[in-house]
Formats: sequence, structure tokens, C-alpha cells
Amino acid sequence: MRPGELGAGDRVRTVGYALRQQLSMLPGTLLGPRRGSSSTVWSIVDVPDSRLCRDALEEARECLSEPMLLHSQRCWQYASAFAAVDDVCPDPEALYVSCLLHDLALGGEPDIAVGCFALIGADRAEKFVRRYEGDDRTAQIVHEAIARHMDTARPEGPEAALLNDAAYLDVSGRRIRELDPHCIDVIESRYTRESFAADFACRMKIESRMRPRSTAATLWRAGMYPAIKVNPLERMVTSSK
Repeated sequence: MRPGELGAGDRVRTVGYALRQQLSMLPGTLLGPRRGSSSTVWSIVDVPDSRLCRDALEEARECLSEPMLLHSQRCWQYASAFAAVDDVCPDPEALYVSCLLHDLALGGEPDIAVGCFALIGADRAEKFVRRYEGDDRTAQIVHEAIARHMDTARPEGPEAALLNDAAYLDVSGRRIRELDPHCIDVIESRYTRESFAADFACRMKIESRMRPRSTAATLWRAGMYPAIKVNPLERMVTSSK
């Protein structure tokens, strides 16, 4: 097998884990964000002021479609929100770069040596970070976070765990009721998700054909599209039209 591919047993376990997660998410799916009085005032989280982060944004703008760029920016905001909820202190540069570049290879060109877009993207992002002399630690964190962002089980390490949480929230609504509704409203107003579901689904369909033994392909066949459509964040877009 190529790196990033799952064996038959792992694919079965991934499907089972995904189905159990979808069942556990039912309250959030049905009820959506918590409503009522909000005890906090949420502001957009500033991007770390460094050349690496500025260049990562330019890289994302060049490589991603507009809906996928906005998804990546929402992931940074939601990851930051989850860091506050979980009371963890990630490396802000590594987390931001991971969020901005985590979908670089989604629906991209085939790679005869690698069987998972997340791993291909992780390798590309790591090489991008290593252009900055002395940034080996950040490069390793970014690689791990992006390589593991599709995992059904929450990965170790604050940056990997927060990107995983943010990506699953933005795609399917996982952990939505743990965030303050004002936080969600602010992020969704600033980084709108118009056309995201269609764009993301199209790329996932390509992944399922191109890399059929990957985690992404397995999750797509397990019913990811319905999960995208019933995501309360997606329903907020539909109801506002």
C-alpha cells in the first residue's frame, strides 16, 4: 500500500467510527448553535504578525478557490475558539499555517507515491515552511496537523487536535454547541460559506475516485455528503436566502 492508504480492516473501522460520530452529533445537528443570552463578545482573531503567516495567506490565495480559502480562514477562527474552550495554548503561527494550507491537495493531481490528499498537502506545507531558516519545529507541527486533519479520532497535539475539530465543525457541525452563538455569527458573517458545500463536495468526489483507499474516500462513501448538507452552519446559509 502507498503511504496514506487504509487497509480493508481500517476502512471498515473508519466507517464504523464515522457512523458513531454522526449519531453522537445528532443533538447539535438537530438543534444547531446554542441560542439565548450570550455572556461573551467575540471578535475576529488577528493573524499572527509574521512573514511566514503573511506568505501562507498568499500561498493559499494562489492555490485555493475562493470557497476553500474562506473555509481555511474559518478553520483558523474556529480553531482559535476551540483553544479558548479547551483552555489550551497552541503555537499560533503553526496553527494558522496549518489551517490556511490544510486543503492544498484536495482534488489535486494524482501522486503515484502517496495515497491520501492530506499527506500530500502535509508534505507540500512542510516544504513551504522549511523555506524559513530555523523553522524546523514549526514545519513538523504543520506536517502533523495537516496529515491528521481528516482522522476520525481526535489526534494528539494541540495544533493537530484544533485543526481537526475546526475542519469537522466547518464541514459537518461537530462540537457546534460548545461554541458561543455570537462567536459563530461573527465568524460566519466575516468569512461567508456561499458555494462552499458544492465546491467541497465536488473535490471530495474527485478524491474518492482518485485515491479510493484514503480516509477521505472512505468517509465520502460512508455518507459525508448528507452530513455536509445537514450541518447547522450550512442550514444557516440556506435559511438566510
